[in-house]
Amino acid sequence: MYSKEYKNLILLLLVAFFFMVMLDMSIVTIAIPKIMSSLGVNLEDVDWVMIAYNVATAIIIMPITFIIRKIGLKIPIVLSIIFFTISSVACGFATSINMLITFRVIQGLSGGGIAPLGLALMGKVFEPHERGRAMGIWGIGAMAAPAIGPTLGGWITDHLTWRWVFFVNAPIAVITLIGILIIMEDDHKGINFKANFDFLGFAFFAIAIAFMLVAFNEGQNKGWDSSYIHICEILSAAGFFMFFLFEPFISRPLIDFKIFKNYNFTLITSINAVRAIALFGSLFIMPVFLENIMDYTPYMTGLIMMPSAIAVALSAPVFGKMADKWGPKYFIVFGMLTTAISLFLYWNLSTQSSLYDIIYPSIIRGIGLGMLYSPIMSAGLNSVKKDQIPEASGLLPITMRLASGFGIAYFANYLATKKVYYLTRYGDKINYKNNTFIKMKSTFGSNGLFKANTAVIANSAKINPGMGFIDSVVKMFATVQSYDDVFVVAGVICLIGIIPALMLKNKIHR
Repeated sequence: MYSKEYKNLILLLLVAFFFMVMLDMSIVTIAIPKIMSSLGVNLEDVDWVMIAYNVATAIIIMPITFIIRKIGLKIPIVLSIIFFTISSVACGFATSINMLITFRVIQGLSGGGIAPLGLALMGKVFEPHERGRAMGIWGIGAMAAPAIGPTLGGWITDHLTWRWVFFVNAPIAVITLIGILIIMEDDHKGINFKANFDFLGFAFFAIAIAFMLVAFNEGQNKGWDSSYIHICEILSAAGFFMFFLFEPFISRPLIDFKIFKNYNFTLITSINAVRAIALFGSLFIMPVFLENIMDYTPYMTGLIMMPSAIAVALSAPVFGKMADKWGPKYFIVFGMLTTAISLFLYWNLSTQSSLYDIIYPSIIRGIGLGMLYSPIMSAGLNSVKKDQIPEASGLLPITMRLASGFGIAYFANYLATKKVYYLTRYGDKINYKNNTFIKMKSTFGSNGLFKANTAVIANSAKINPGMGFIDSVVKMFATVQSYDDVFVVAGVICLIGIIPALMLKNKIHR
């Protein structure tokens, strides 16, 4: 039994470090142009600064389950913080792109383990009826950091240099390390776990995850039909095939699939995946809309998204505590519904939309996220036996990482496809015989915008400013309509998530 003070201090320290790890997934994005000019590299090369970190944080998650069973929680947490701090500082001092990518891999490997480590520690320290509130506070790091990252990154790159995007991690990490060393109990003594690590399973799993995430990240840039992406897909599929082929014959597998015999845990895993696909996909699209369509700066975009992060931070602990009292089921149901409604409110966004039109739904989405995160995570841990908590602590975040990667890739591809669809649709309607075109020609002709004959107007926007203007308007309408469709689809996916949520057994722990 742990004291209330011990629980709160440990939780505060872990949330601070987890916040920094999650922040590094978005804060660096804003600094990419400065990194390109400073290191003299192109966008394709510097993209790997993000990809390397994302892949590294994902592939380390499942091995942490074995490490927890082998040496406890304190040692890996301490090592994670130490290597994350050193690699962050090293990234800041990097003098070449290869050096920066290498240290980003180390940073990802050291920081990626904090998600399963933190969940496992909360499963150990907090009683089942306390985990909802704890997960709500933990969720501040998971959900608020990605929204705050662009704002903080924009401010740092404007007032300091891109290197401080990495240096900023060090002070908080050092304070967290000192606190963990002083406060956290030594839990490695008395552990008698004799099993060997599943190196074969890990190798196949790492190959599968790495190439899947590379395909998700590079699909839009390289083209989904490119040989590069097809090779990544084949290697990922081969990795998964070999992993599932050999794992049943391993005495202590990397993932013990027996955990999925647990009814509630299986449902929670599927709900977690649906939530990640819809939310992270749409969260990725929103900043792009604000910057490319509304023409806001990255810093202003971050400020616009800040109210959503604040809503998550304020609501998650409250709903987590309420879920402890009344069970997680209906909070997950209403969280999915609330989030879906917030996304549907974006169905008619345009270049004329006000800040209110953008921020108001984002606050509702933040409340929906707060209603979802802690009940999902606490229900996931509470549904399994105590000796399965390390396993659950790895599966919940890896599911979210893979599903969010898929969601981002899916919505980016969907957006591009819809743009082509609407351009074709609108383009077919706007021609020199169309009444709308004739009216626009008449209006703009009085201003001298149309000075070519009909054939020129129909075939060349480049040499005719009037036709060029109409072309740009059509493209803008097509693009905006595509974004609106993305938000509607994300909302529908959230509604689909209500189905497994209604099937949950609403367990209340006293």
